[in-house]
Amino acid sequence: MEKLDKAYEAVDLLKSIDIPISPEQKAIISRLEKDYVREEIIPLFEQELQSMVGKMRNKFELEVTYSKENGVDISLVDRPKIQPQIFASEQPAKRQRKYIIRVLFPDNHVSCNKTVWETLMDVIRYAGPSRVQQLGITIMGGNLVSNKLHENERYRVGQKEIEPGLYVCTYSSTDTKYDQIKTINRCLNLGLKLEKQML
Repeated sequence: MEKLDKAYEAVDLLKSIDIPISPEQKAIISRLEKDYVREEIIPLFEQELQSMVGKMRNKFELEVTYSKENGVDISLVDRPKIQPQIFASEQPAKRQRKYIIRVLFPDNHVSCNKTVWETLMDVIRYAGPSRVQQLGITIMGGNLVSNKLHENERYRVGQKEIEPGLYVCTYSSTDTKYDQIKTINRCLNLGLKLEKQML
């Protein structure tokens, strides 16, 4: 969010001195907003929603719409079960597939958890939480490994205690966690071998 806040400040400054915003600048703002939604808001929303609907037995769809004027609107989607006709020239739309991260350590033991945050925790334990903290990897406006819990109670749910007084922020997408593990591996020269495995 820090980058996005700075971008907003820059745009507001340009507007205040009557300098028009270019299409390229608007595109950058849009990309930063989408990155923020993808990497921070969606993981938070998924964890919060999972805690509330985890025992439900039927599948349902939610539609989330946001605009600055109207705020957030969440509605239940009730689609009729109609099989669409597929012509020979058409291809079915591909659904985005989820994946997990497989880590092979130098001693040949493997971490490959269905919940990706557990794999991230395994890597940080192996590397040493204090050493990872010193790398200064930022997430949700703070350090990946922090000495304190987040001020906002909602965000504390995503902080996992890795050792007394040290907490790992797991509010991020799988792609972000994969990049974090790559950074830890590269910076600390751990010799890990990483791969993504589809579910």
